Amino acid sequence: METKQKQATLIRVDKNAIDRTKKAIQEKVELLNKFVEVSEKTLKTSFTDKEKINLKDNGMTFVNEWITPKFKFPDADREFNLQALGIDLTPIVNYWNANKHRWKSLQMDMDKGKFIIPDIDNLPEVTRHYYYAKNEAQEKAFQDATEICKALNKFQDKGFIKHNKWQVLADTFEFVRFGTESGENILNAERKFYPKEWAILKI
Repeated sequence: METKQKQATLIRVDKNAIDRTKKAIQEKVELLNKFVEVSEKTLKTSFTDKEKINLKDNGMTFVNEWITPKFKFPDADREFNLQALGIDLTPIVNYWNANKHRWKSLQMDMDKGKFIIPDIDNLPEVTRHYYYAKNEAQEKAFQDATEICKALNKFQDKGFIKHNKWQVLADTFEFVRFGTESGENILNAERKFYPKEWAILKI
């Protein structure tokens, strides 16, 4: 029997994957804000929030539409007019071509003239690293493993488990592991008994 995700038990949170995902998203936002800075510096101007959004969405199309009315010699060609304004669009062109696809799929807001991700924790790219029980067997196995781990950790804290026998003890239980919270072998990190999340999620 399938359980609804909203009511299901959260079994595993891949914190490392969440951190990596959020960092990658923030880096894309920073690239976009840098693009705005490069464009403003090159064009010797400051954009409004509306113009920045237009720049984000349309890049060089917006830049060309913005600069053409400022040409002083309508009968002369584009390059002549750019030189007359003392403007070289190369930095904008290069940055746009190299990075325009990186922020294309991101939904962003403006805050104090900067692009931001308003609710990064609820983006699908982030929430997919939260793993919920999908059936009653997983629910029960996780509940049982959690109770066992509570007891084993209490014994460990009181020194009732022989030194270096923690792993042997964990291996006697199907859904219990001994190690760090993340499961990675991190030097000097606290080691305890935890439910074996991946094994439970395979039930």
